[in-house]
Amino acid sequence: MPLIKIKDVAPDAKLGIWRIDESLEDLLNGLNGDASLDALQGEIAGISSPQRRLEITAVRSTIARLLGNGVTLSHNADGKPYLCNGMNISISHTKGYAAVIISGGKRVSIDIERIDRNVKRVAAKFIRADERASTQLDMLLHWCAKETIYKLYSEDHLALHDMRVSAISGDGHAGIIHTENARRGETSGVFYRIFDGMVLTFAVL
Repeated sequence: MPLIKIKDVAPDAKLGIWRIDESLEDLLNGLNGDASLDALQGEIAGISSPQRRLEITAVRSTIARLLGNGVTLSHNADGKPYLCNGMNISISHTKGYAAVIISGGKRVSIDIERIDRNVKRVAAKFIRADERASTQLDMLLHWCAKETIYKLYSEDHLALHDMRVSAISGDGHAGIIHTENARRGETSGVFYRIFDGMVLTFAVL
């Protein structure tokens, strides 16, 4: 079973990670009986990329494992996902992995990226003058943290330079990224985990 982890990451917050090893047919078969299956099949029928169809279906499979069948996923006008049962959710996917975080009462957000993603070439677009990121990993942690904060404050439509990473603490495998929504002057801690060549970041407020 390619669901590699379900973890309570905070009181009333649960995270699921799916490694996509199976075919699209196998993923869809695993959702047989789920009330959201027809809508999902209609959604992915209009997507030309086989990889993206796999990722979207793996997200739905993760939701089903976290919450059971029949919980549908939709998106608001800003593209923010929401669940029919009223729980808060954030999703992310990249080649080979899908990640979902849910909470009944807390705001949550998540991002997952391959550790070999080359963000150095666009560093000037998202690294502020008052931030320090000298290595590829530092740059990627800045990128993932800002993706996470952007989702956490989706209603603010933040630009990359509206978000600031003030410090990163940890052991290189797990830790916390201290961030600021500069538009609001609010600070948040973004947790990071590195595993299987992936960088995962998430926040719970």
